Parts: sequence; C-alpha cells; structure tokens
Amino acid sequence: MRKLFTLIASLALIASCSGDKPKREEAGNVIIRGNSSIFDLKVGDCFREELKAEATDIDLVPCNEAHTHEAYFAVDYVGDAYPGSATLEVFAEQQCVGAFADYVGVELAQSPLYFTYLYPSDTTWQTKNNHQVMCFVVSYDEVLMETVKGTAS
Repeated sequence: MRKLFTLIASLALIASCSGDKPKREEAGNVIIRGNSSIFDLKVGDCFREELKAEATDIDLVPCNEAHTHEAYFAVDYVGDAYPGSATLEVFAEQQCVGAFADYVGVELAQSPLYFTYLYPSDTTWQTKNNHQVMCFVVSYDEVLMETVKGTAS
C-alpha cells in the first residue's frame, strides 16, 4: 500500500527568504534554482528537500537537476469556512490520486512513484485566503533527473 504523508502548510507571520528567488522562463519553468514561498509553488516545480508541516519556503531546482519531488496538480477547496484537516485530507487524497495518471501517464498503482500533498491550515485559510491543495509526485527509491510529466513511470 502506498504511504501517504499528510502535511499541513502553515503560515509564519513574517516569512523570511533565505536566498535568491528562482528564475523562471516565460513558460514558468524554473531554469535557475532559488528559494520560493510555498504559496508561490506552481505545477511542474521540482525540489529535493522533504516537505515539513511548518514549511514556509522551499528551494526549487530545475527539473533536469537532481530532485525527489515534483508538483503535479493544484486545486482550490471551495468554501468560506475552514473545513478542518480531516475533510481537507480526504479532498486532497481524492484529487491527487485522480490527477496522478493525467500528469505522469500511468495509474498510481502501477507506478514506482508516490504522492504527497500540502493543504491549508486554519491560519493560512483565514490570513492568506489560501484554499489550495498542492499535490506532489515523490520518488523515494531514486533521485530524479528529469520531469516525470508524461513519462509513464
């Protein structure tokens, strides 16, 4: 059975940047590594570090450099009131599993890759109006050296 790591994105009232922002090409892909807010992540972004519940920023790398995580789907939970972590976890799992094959090119059950996600905390829901769930392909067995988009792996 696939392991799923549930992570809650939390907001630091003052997020500090430790380093330069990543440089993106016109299409939005990272071409020069750099530090980004987790609230600025885009589908196709790659990174090597483990996600942490208290993360506010992350070091992005071009997907043709060594990485273990790749953002593959983003979706907003619709509603005004914070639904709670249990509801967001179910929503995230359904959305991420459903979108995995569209991005990677093979069903999750047939892939050696895994997935995880970030979802908003009550604080980010209220203060940042963040309703977004972000799904990530994860490779635990090997370091990736290219995007997993459309690879059927």
